[in-house]
Amino acid sequence: MNEKVLFKILKSNVESEIGIKFNFKNIKSIDDFKKQVPLTEYRYYESYIERMANGQKNILTSDNVEYFGHTSGTTGKQKLIPCTKRGRKIASKYMALLINKYSYDNFKKNWNYGKGLMIADIVMTTYTKGGIPICSATSGGMNGIKYILPYLYTSPLEVMTIKDREDALYLHLLFALEEVKLLYISGVFISNILDLFRVLESKYESLVRDIRRGCIRSSLNIDENTRINLNKHLSPNASRADQLESEFKKGFKGISVRIWPNMAYIATVTGANFSIYDDKVNYYTNSLPIYSPGYAATEAMIGINPYANKIRYVIIPDTVFYEFISIKEENKKNKDTFCLDELKIGEKYEIVVTNYAGLYRYRIGDVIKVVDFYNNCPEIEFLYRKNQVLNMAAEKTNEEQLTNAIRNTMKKLNLNLVDYTTIPDNSITPGRYSFYFEFKNNIPNYKVKLLEETLDYEIRKSNLAYDRARNNKRLGMVKVVLLSPNTFNLVKESLFNKGVSKNQIKIPRVVINNRNILNIVNKSKIL
Repeated sequence: MNEKVLFKILKSNVESEIGIKFNFKNIKSIDDFKKQVPLTEYRYYESYIERMANGQKNILTSDNVEYFGHTSGTTGKQKLIPCTKRGRKIASKYMALLINKYSYDNFKKNWNYGKGLMIADIVMTTYTKGGIPICSATSGGMNGIKYILPYLYTSPLEVMTIKDREDALYLHLLFALEEVKLLYISGVFISNILDLFRVLESKYESLVRDIRRGCIRSSLNIDENTRINLNKHLSPNASRADQLESEFKKGFKGISVRIWPNMAYIATVTGANFSIYDDKVNYYTNSLPIYSPGYAATEAMIGINPYANKIRYVIIPDTVFYEFISIKEENKKNKDTFCLDELKIGEKYEIVVTNYAGLYRYRIGDVIKVVDFYNNCPEIEFLYRKNQVLNMAAEKTNEEQLTNAIRNTMKKLNLNLVDYTTIPDNSITPGRYSFYFEFKNNIPNYKVKLLEETLDYEIRKSNLAYDRARNNKRLGMVKVVLLSPNTFNLVKESLFNKGVSKNQIKIPRVVINNRNILNIVNKSKIL
């Protein structure tokens, strides 16, 4: 099946500029394709994409570009990824239908056919010179099915057009609080879910007041037309307001199951570096199941998770054509690639995709591990992003290893971490990792030394190559820098102001080239 995808893509783009350049019409096999088309990264496409953004057609793809998806900008520079109607429809088929099927299969005991609270938007961030919308891939996909959204989710369509992050979360909550039979809460990343609950905790009095009065408070910064349209969906509801007020007064531990007794699960991407947020979300939900339903990037819809109790994904064979580079061969100049049916359980690979929107043999930078097979399709775990690795002395400490070390450290020292990022520090010899931590509570100075020692020990345990570099004095003891409260909210605002969708913001775990973020954390140092 996956081979058919490749030839569909090549056939439909034979007359494109890149199709002519690489002689797509004479490619008769996968081997031909690998010989004629080089492995590529984003910089290979930049000049092509600039021309497409200016309105030129038939460059990387013969299909019209419906919108440009911008990536989350985790590594500094945002990329513009062309997205076509054909590619969006293929991805939507799985996001909208198959994910719902597996959600039902996993939670049918508690299924009440209620609506969900979906933290999403249909905001077009801006437009290219050629008039093509630029937005997150999630916003583009949601925009394509916007007329069915009110039947699935509690928020009216107008809420999904609001740009301000906190105002949008407030309104998502307001309409969800009216829905007693809410079945689930969903967001792109688990950090969005945590932000939602933090807004609930800080704004609950206003939310109760708005529900009691049946209209949105005047201080909320939304335009008058939006306010009028949204108020049409509300009416005074004193009994629900009394019920909510009573539960909020008891505190916020386990609040979600008290105000929404039918809630069955949270649907959001977690695992890998996101798992540091799990415990914080569990505090609000009484540890409801957190179901990580799909694995997708702006460039491709990659996998679906059939399991509620574990985070692994079955690769979808008909969304893109896949190749895989073995991590054992990542330093080889001429890299061999493997097809879907050549993958081996236990091996780690970097994903390469050829998609319907003009990317060919494109290295998306994700590293996965094959853990099993599901109906002959590989079942994988996401491990880390290649460009989110600390590598100062050939030790290659990745996100997974950092996350494990930090989680264990926080557990040992009973610390309440808000968020973190890291920076490779070559200002001294030997070099070291500097960790920038924001905690919920103040940490006394004497505890910082213990924190550094514990964290260093945990990284050594997590990555043996780091341990060797420490023993050989090629790396020094980690440095911990404490940050003032609200630092990572400022980081999120900075990313949003740079054009990242408010629902697709990820805190970069390794900051090297992002000057904005470096400036924010350096200005926010406590120690």
